[in-house]
Amino acid sequence: MVISENAVRGRYVPRDVGAAAERAHIARGDARALARVIERSAVPMLTVDGRRRCIDANRPARLALRLSLEQLRTYTIDDLTPPVALDSLESSWAHLLETECVAGTSELAAPDANSALDVVFCALANVLPAVHLIVFAPADWPEYELDTMPLAQNGPPLPLTRREVEVLELAAEGASVPELADELGLSPDTVRTHLKSIYAKLDVHNRTAAVTRAMRLGVIDC
Repeated sequence: MVISENAVRGRYVPRDVGAAAERAHIARGDARALARVIERSAVPMLTVDGRRRCIDANRPARLALRLSLEQLRTYTIDDLTPPVALDSLESSWAHLLETECVAGTSELAAPDANSALDVVFCALANVLPAVHLIVFAPADWPEYELDTMPLAQNGPPLPLTRREVEVLELAAEGASVPELADELGLSPDTVRTHLKSIYAKLDVHNRTAAVTRAMRLGVIDC
């Protein structure tokens, strides 16, 4: 699935919103990796359950909505959607559950807020069992504010596995092969095999180049 810089359901998704959703898609099914993606993202992200109740939200999302995590967990996304946009929410939700990915524009606001925030969003269904992810950004942010990662000069890489992304993220933090092995519960030889596969897929020859290209492509966010 390619989200970055594409139109999804006829809607344009800004690069950083798409890249954040792409990283979450890579981590789907892996609670630990997904939590790391959400926590490290500079783009607002929140998760909801099947009843649309808020489960988690990263700091950018909490700041955008001016609500604490404890407050957010008392709301559904219906509560955060102005009445005028509820019909659109129902339509988008149905499409999300049908296709597992939907993007568009909407409005968000805390229930007691005086004004709503126009946002562009990309949502992914079932990033974990019965857990859905919403990535969003203010719709009126200029493109240069969102466009923080330059495009890769070479072609797109072969897709990394979730484990390879996890290895690369830890490698980006400076972990040695023994430290990577200890953190991930793998043997050093298995870590080296993962690194070799990462280099081949990203068309690079060392760790620094792999981390740099992965960041440029939005595969990892460090």
